[in-house]
Amino acid sequence: MRLMGKLAEAVRLIACLLLIAVSVHIVSVLSVPSLSHADAFSLVSRLGPELRLVALDGHEALLDGMEDPDIAAAVCSFDLAAGPVKLTLPAGADGFSSIALHQEGGGAFFALSNSVAEKGRIEVVALTPAQAADRAADDDPDNPSEEVRAVSSRARGFAVFRALALFPSQRQAAKAFVAGAKCQHVE
Repeated sequence: MRLMGKLAEAVRLIACLLLIAVSVHIVSVLSVPSLSHADAFSLVSRLGPELRLVALDGHEALLDGMEDPDIAAAVCSFDLAAGPVKLTLPAGADGFSSIALHQEGGGAFFALSNSVAEKGRIEVVALTPAQAADRAADDDPDNPSEEVRAVSSRARGFAVFRALALFPSQRQAAKAFVAGAKCQHVE
């Protein structure tokens, strides 16, 4: 009888310790994003002022070992509180190029590739929901706007521009495509 009582007490103790350990792990995992100052937006915003295009060459620490020598990439941060932002990337006839939009504290919210390019470029306007509603109200029903609009739930974010070099000889051309990207406020 005494042995069963001690065994039951040991099982309760182990269960309590296990519950505490699980609770500590859950709290730790859930608090990491709010305690981290190395999220993607923070890293990109440290590279330069808003709307300044920064090539990711030489920023291998930012890429954290994920760099690919066949992909030229550049980033620019933006703040939609100052107005909508137009992001443009020249698109080549062959190969792959893209624009991916990310919001502060979150992941990607929009992406386009050269498969939707018109007039030799990929173009998207990033806006807040209020800015999108204002633009939609200003659209002429008989002549609707052809701009691609990406609505972000957060005002601050960044864009990643990428171009793929299919062959080593095309790396400079891919870098030139990315260097031709633009981030600018629009009315």
